[in-house]
Order: sequence, then C-alpha cells, then structure tokens
Amino acid sequence: MEFDKDTLAGAQAAFSIAARMVQLEPSEEWVRTCIDENLFEESPFGMDDAAVVDGLAKLSAWCEASRENVAEATGDVQREWLRLFMGLGEPLAPVWEAVYTETNGSMRGRCTLEVRSAYRTWGLEYENKAHEPEDALGLMLAFCAHLMEQELIGLEAGCENASGRAAKALEEFMVKHMLPWASAWRFLVQEHAKTDYYRGVGEFVFGLERAYVRRFGIECNTEDGTFSYVKQA
Repeated sequence: MEFDKDTLAGAQAAFSIAARMVQLEPSEEWVRTCIDENLFEESPFGMDDAAVVDGLAKLSAWCEASRENVAEATGDVQREWLRLFMGLGEPLAPVWEAVYTETNGSMRGRCTLEVRSAYRTWGLEYENKAHEPEDALGLMLAFCAHLMEQELIGLEAGCENASGRAAKALEEFMVKHMLPWASAWRFLVQEHAKTDYYRGVGEFVFGLERAYVRRFGIECNTEDGTFSYVKQA
C-alpha cells in the first residue's frame, strides 16, 4: 500500500490520540474535550477498518451517555484505567510487551531493553523509565507516531533515504514488538472492560495497528489473531 502525505499525516494524528488514551489516566478536562468536540465522530486514519469504526462508535456512545454527569463518568473511567492497565495488584489487560512475550511473564525483560534501544536510535528517551518499562503500549504508539512524523519530514524535504529509513524502522518495530501481542491485549480489554470508553479504546487501538500494517503487506488472520506477510499473487 502506498501512503501519500495526507494519509501519513492522518495516521500520525490517530496514533498520537491512541497513545494518549492508553498511556494517561483520563482527566475530567479530557472527557469534556471528547464530548464537546465530538472527538470520536471520525478518525483521521483507519476508517476502512471495522475495529476502528466499532471502537469509535463505542467511544461516541459513551461520550453521549456521559453528558449528564461528566464528573461521575470521569471517575468511572479513571477507576477502569487503573483496573485494566495499571492494576491494584495485577492489571486485567496489561499494557507491557514483556508480560505477553517473555517466558516468565515479567513486566520487564529482553524486549524492554530492545525497545529502549529503538527509542534511543531515534533520539528519544522515556524520562520516567525507573517507574514504568519502556515497552508500554502507550509509549510504543507514541513512538510509532514519531516515526511517521520523521517520514513526513523526509518526504517534505524530498529526502527518500530519510523517509524510507523511518518507514522501515516503523515496520520492523511493529512486527517485532507490537503485532505479536496485539490480539491478546485486545481480547483482554474486551473481556474485562466495563465501560464503552475502554471497550472502544481496545478496538480503536487494535484497528489502527491492523490498518497501518496493511501498508507493508501484513494481514491479520481472523481465526487466530496472528499477523503475517501476505504473498502477492
């Protein structure tokens, strides 16, 4: 799939929003913004993916139902964010790669170091690394958005080497560190989320990943949730 500049810019914006929704506890100000600006009416990228569309529908329905009591609705999703992603003990839908891919189910592992190295290659370093592993999904989504931005900068400058390097780095990063556990995380969110806000977040994030990697000829097997390159006829 060939991405033009507008498509790439839309993807960068969508991944940035997704990163914020996973990484940060929702504040009342954020909830009011979502409601007042009808933030989930449409995504700047991924509207051809069923999970993105379903996620937006769930998020929009939650926003509409939350208009009457924003403070109460905010409290509900704050508790849910903690219960699902951070955990009072063990989170129900962990957001760290190592939990899914390391044999001992640790929050930190070899993949954490690899992700840290990938960030540093592109001049990034997570300031709170002592408190949270770098292989957190929200940080990964933000890193994807950063690489998309770097590709855009290269395209704007007419530098094919720079834009191609960023695109290749993103492909390799998603294949190695995001796609192997995308379906498992999606399942856990849908299994344990009690609000349409986080049911929507789970679908939206998964759909964005699935939609984006089609660019590289990668498809998701609907039967087992695995991702793989599809041979062209």
